[in-house]
Amino acid sequence: MGGGGGGPPFRGGGSHITTRGAVGLVKLAGEAGADAVSVLTPMFISQTQNELYRFYEEVAASTSLPIILYNNRPKTNVHIEPATVARLAQIENIVGVKDSTGDMTNTADYIIQTRHIENFHVLMGRDTLIYAALCYGASGAIASCANVAPALTVEIYERFMAGDHKGALEAQFRLTPLRNATNMGTFPQVIKESLEILGISVGKCLDPIDVLAPEQHERLVQVLKAMELM
Repeated sequence: MGGGGGGPPFRGGGSHITTRGAVGLVKLAGEAGADAVSVLTPMFISQTQNELYRFYEEVAASTSLPIILYNNRPKTNVHIEPATVARLAQIENIVGVKDSTGDMTNTADYIIQTRHIENFHVLMGRDTLIYAALCYGASGAIASCANVAPALTVEIYERFMAGDHKGALEAQFRLTPLRNATNMGTFPQVIKESLEILGISVGKCLDPIDVLAPEQHERLVQVLKAMELM
């Protein structure tokens, strides 16, 4: 897939608490030239699996864009069961699922239940488990830490695909401290603060998310130095 303006491909976000809202955001993403759209499960409300299925079915029917299911139970308290993902994977333009649960058993179940479905991809969303997911058969990852350490994140994948499992695992070990450091603040403040430290002006997260405490900020600086990013 090429970028909407002839540049590199990019993925939009179409997450909303209602089906109508998600459909509207997906349409806006298409108008903006997105090549695919990631859609998080509706947060706050507790849906049944049939309600989740209908939610994604209607969103997919509203667009020709590829849709990536986004499962992040720790943040939403909503979970797309593997059987539901397998049902949704039968819809032509639902092309993948990003699993940010941090539960490798769940990721494995997604892979097992969709492995015979052509052109459907399971993507790791927990940056500490990219190598593990690739070993199990995942197609790749959508990694927040790639905003700060893109080359290192890509190295995990490229070394793995080249058959250099030792090198891929070492790259994973080098990336992991940054992902662990994100627990020091409200996500994604550590990602933004890392970029600021590296000279990329992105500002802080919107209120009420606060900046890191001084001792946490210094700890983050040391993590980035140890990763040889500065």
